[in-house]
Amino acid sequence: MTTDAVLDPDVAVLDRALTRAATTGTARSTTTECPTARRTARLLIVDGEAIVRFGLRQLFTPDPDVAVIGEAASPRDALVIADRCPPDLVILDVELGRGDSAGVELARMLLERHRGVRVLVLTGSRDREVMMRTVRLGVHGYLRKGAETADIARAVHALLRGESVFDTRSAGVVTDVLREEDRPAVRQLGGAMLTDRENQVLRLLAVGMSNREIGSRLLISEATVKFHVRNLRDKLEVRRRTEIVYTATRQGIV
Repeated sequence: MTTDAVLDPDVAVLDRALTRAATTGTARSTTTECPTARRTARLLIVDGEAIVRFGLRQLFTPDPDVAVIGEAASPRDALVIADRCPPDLVILDVELGRGDSAGVELARMLLERHRGVRVLVLTGSRDREVMMRTVRLGVHGYLRKGAETADIARAVHALLRGESVFDTRSAGVVTDVLREEDRPAVRQLGGAMLTDRENQVLRLLAVGMSNREIGSRLLISEATVKFHVRNLRDKLEVRRRTEIVYTATRQGIV
């Protein structure tokens, strides 16, 4: 791991202890929980600028509901930390010193390898194509650097509640993505068929909206949204809501 990757000290101590236990034969279990209180959400910060990582860590250090488990400056280091102690939420700058593609690819890998993770893009990039690509991946929030610290903190808590947060410009991109990927009223899916409403719900799930947000957007009740989500699970043959978008993406549906 490079010097720009920092794992929370408690996690690092546990990791060293497990390594020693493994070599001496004293390890009693092959699995351990991350040393983070259950009531807190695990946050990983990924940004190429040390001062930004420091500022974000300082912002959330006093927050009793969020624990910063580590920080990284590169995709490789971010994945090392995420695989060792899976985060609930990642604050990610898509500009990681190697062009935007590295950050976008990291977002994709995090979402695929840790399906329950929420991703908030916090970046100075003004490239609309980059915004389109990250929104298509299903990131849950998109803010520009320069946002007020209070807005960043509110966005993190909103994402942890299952909501999505997009600033003014990126919200327009979300709308454009939904419009350009509009599907026919009925879509073939193996031996099943997706209705127009199921396609609409699926596209909104893909941009990280909660059931409540989907209901508000489509002017239907939250109970009706749950009904359509259940149908999507059945037709895609998955057991969990978090698998719907992943499976649909693999099958080329979204």
